[in-house]
Amino acid sequence: MSQRKLTHIPLLLLLFLTACSSSTNPDETTDFDRAAMLENYGNNIILPAFEDMQTATEELQSAAQSFEAAPTLNQLEALQASLKETRLAWQDVSPFQFGPSESILLRASLNTYPVDTDKIQQNVSSGDYTFGTINNRDAAGLPALGYLLHGTGDTNEEILTMYTTDDNANNRMNYLLDNITFIKEQVDTATEDWQTSGGNYIGMFLSEDNAGTDVGSSLGMLINSYVMHYERILRDGKIGIPAGVRSAGTPRPVAVEAYYGGYSSELARANLKQIERIFTGAGGRGLDDNLEALNAGDLANEIQTQMDEAQTAFKALNDPLSQQVQNNNEPVLTAFEEIQQVVTLVKADMTSILGITITYQDNDGD
Repeated sequence: MSQRKLTHIPLLLLLFLTACSSSTNPDETTDFDRAAMLENYGNNIILPAFEDMQTATEELQSAAQSFEAAPTLNQLEALQASLKETRLAWQDVSPFQFGPSESILLRASLNTYPVDTDKIQQNVSSGDYTFGTINNRDAAGLPALGYLLHGTGDTNEEILTMYTTDDNANNRMNYLLDNITFIKEQVDTATEDWQTSGGNYIGMFLSEDNAGTDVGSSLGMLINSYVMHYERILRDGKIGIPAGVRSAGTPRPVAVEAYYGGYSSELARANLKQIERIFTGAGGRGLDDNLEALNAGDLANEIQTQMDEAQTAFKALNDPLSQQVQNNNEPVLTAFEEIQQVVTLVKADMTSILGITITYQDNDGD
């Protein structure tokens, strides 16, 4: 963002601006219990999201092991269903990419898309691959599982043959299982680092020393991750890029989140629902309450109203989203515009009132 030099400001005006700046400091204008808000986020929203994701990956691994032991259509369908549940669970975790998640690049490891199907095929054929490397990010994680379980044939019967009678059936099964093990290890690491029985990041997140609004504070990290997710992952990644907003109006159907599997819209709706839960504190103290306490209730209401508008727009998105992008893109572009309105409100207005500095590199099109 550009900065303008202020020169020749009259002394009285300078004093007035200084006074106004001081009066907007959240710590000086309200006795709002930010520690209680952070406790609500940490214990009632963030930890349960990671623990649910951990449970989902455990069930995914169990379903994969059952498929390996008895590769039948029923077991394949059960594994596909487990993958979908895991990807839905991921929507609740994905806004929290700070702390343990950031240290292991959880999002990049688990949800880089579109996948490189040629690279996956090469890895399967050679049997020589290492998950967790930069080179294999687009050949691993949940999107790669989507391809392996939905994209290797036109029907489930054809997909099943790829794990039973195909020349690379054993290698493909090993790749599937190794990828799931990698996913589970990443989720286990992040979850255990949050928990008191593991790395106890929750203790740091809730500590009094981190209850301010400065850079590096718990609220600062939470809001930066939240807004960046809104802007880059939800607005652009799930909607704008597939709709062609970032490619001169040319839609990119293959860029939807679940191109293989065909439930990208369902994932987007789940993610937006979690975004709204975070704003409202999921029934406990939330950002909306903090704004209300700072005499910014009108902004809180405006954000909530615009989120509702975005939810309505998302209901017009159909699955497979890739087909809608290709055949009827207007509702997708409308959804992008509604999300854009929310980005503007939370990134500029909300952060200013809460005294939070946006520290991630700015994107164009704010």
